[in-house]
Amino acid sequence: MTLMDSDNRYGAVSRAVHWIMAVLLLVMLASEVWFEALEHTLSDASLMAWHQSLGLTIFGLVIFRGLWRWLNRSRLSPPAHWATMAKLGHIALYALMILMPLSGLATSLGEGDPVTFFGWTVFGYGPEVEWLEESGEDVHEILANVLWVMIGLHVAAALAHQYVLGDRIMKRMA
Repeated sequence: MTLMDSDNRYGAVSRAVHWIMAVLLLVMLASEVWFEALEHTLSDASLMAWHQSLGLTIFGLVIFRGLWRWLNRSRLSPPAHWATMAKLGHIALYALMILMPLSGLATSLGEGDPVTFFGWTVFGYGPEVEWLEESGEDVHEILANVLWVMIGLHVAAALAHQYVLGDRIMKRMA
């Protein structure tokens, strides 16, 4: 098992970061449901602390993954007519994974609440800024919905690669 990508397979780092991020993103997107389910057993502050911590973790992983991808370019490329769609799809996913935590940060800062990372305060309390909180919350919700769609398209593209193009992309990432 190699750390770097090869002609036939993504390396261990690419695969691990991809699947860790996939799980974290699905947990984060489903967090609205578990916020409501757990609100009677845990405080809103502790739920938000976990949400913020996972969001900041994803943000850090996105930065790492982007750098890793740039330094460790895969040698296999899709057919020419798919290359533009693949590039745009990846740009959209990266943009969403960067903008989601930023809009969440704007929401928390607008509420005047601290932003924490597994118990450490990253940003302290501040004054409430209503327009920032409302705008951040609206953008965060819209981006979450767009991210669900993009994840669906990403999965559909992986299935098309595997079963239509026959390039075994899923085996490379498994």
